Amino acid sequence: VHASPQTLHYSQLKMARPKPVYMWTVADTLKWLWRHCNERCVKYQELFQRHEITGRALLRITDEQTLYRMGIHDEKDRGDILREIIKQRLKTDIMEIRDMELMNNVYQNCY
Repeated sequence: VHASPQTLHYSQLKMARPKPVYMWTVADTLKWLWRHCNERCVKYQELFQRHEITGRALLRITDEQTLYRMGIHDEKDRGDILREIIKQRLKTDIMEIRDMELMNNVYQNCY
């Protein structure tokens, strides 16, 4: 039996969502790199693995200099990867804000 979107409970909604980035393993981060960065950047998977870039570590990368120190020397590739990291950080922030709003609505409806 499938519930309609209107009848889903908060706990069911949370279970249907993807794993939060801050809980990503290195393997999850490598899968993200494969899916979101261009073909040229996939060659950096070994570097992400060697530096053990988890989801938490990914979100902490804030500039191209960090990527350069990791061994990504091509300027265009660094820019492409950083742009995708920033987009992922924004998605994460939006999901957290929605969670806070949902919890606030649940709390307000209780009283």
